[in-house]
Amino acid sequence: MFVAIGLVPDNDVANGVVGLDKRGYIEADESTEASIPGIFAAGDCRTKKVRQIATAISDGASAALAACSYIENN
Repeated sequence: MFVAIGLVPDNDVANGVVGLDKRGYIEADESTEASIPGIFAAGDCRTKKVRQIATAISDGASAALAACSYIENN
């Protein structure tokens, strides 16, 4: 069973900083990088098809690795 706690993202802090889709989710690719280089979004706050704990955990790991790579290369 999957229970949805909420379906409206609380991304006010990102509004005007990075791109948001029409529903308010941060537009980020599968590497979790947002529309501004060096900003990463993970979990249910970003655009994606599946919103489950397992995918949020995966996003967190991907975002951490991508951020480390970004820092090392910039």
